[in-house]
Amino acid sequence: MTLSRLRELPSTLRYLLAAFLMVIAFGYTLGAFFVDHTTQTRPDGIAERFRGTESMGIDPMTMPPKREIQYEKSAAEVLNITHTHVISLALVFLAVGGIFTLASGIPAWLRGFLVLEPFVSILLTFGGMWLLRYHASSWSILIAISGALMTLCLYTMTAISLWQLLRGTRQR
Repeated sequence: MTLSRLRELPSTLRYLLAAFLMVIAFGYTLGAFFVDHTTQTRPDGIAERFRGTESMGIDPMTMPPKREIQYEKSAAEVLNITHTHVISLALVFLAVGGIFTLASGIPAWLRGFLVLEPFVSILLTFGGMWLLRYHASSWSILIAISGALMTLCLYTMTAISLWQLLRGTRQR
């Protein structure tokens, strides 16, 4: 079976896929802003988000007025966060990775890494949340690294795919 490359797709399909990628990137970016808002994108902020402000040795009475108190997440809350994110992100990366596999000029090793790594990072990030919450705060480093890799892969695949979908007219 021969699949078309992104540049070879009919213009309507190219624009549909480009619009989808832009909306996915926008939604993912909003999620990244939320993570930054709630954790300051720091390992200790991630730990505080799941273990609670007081369990991190911070006295809520001494916190600046604009800083939000983080409460310890229950098992039900962690389960809700992990199951919704694992399922939805798997579908996001299936779609984005599927589109990206039609990009041309990408070395096979890089294509394989960018397509498969996010699935590993999904498991590490959200598995790490359980380890962080119920084992040790140091697991926040795993969450930060795997989350950063997942994000890098998403934006790289999206940028390359958008470039090929939107540049020039359909080549024959």
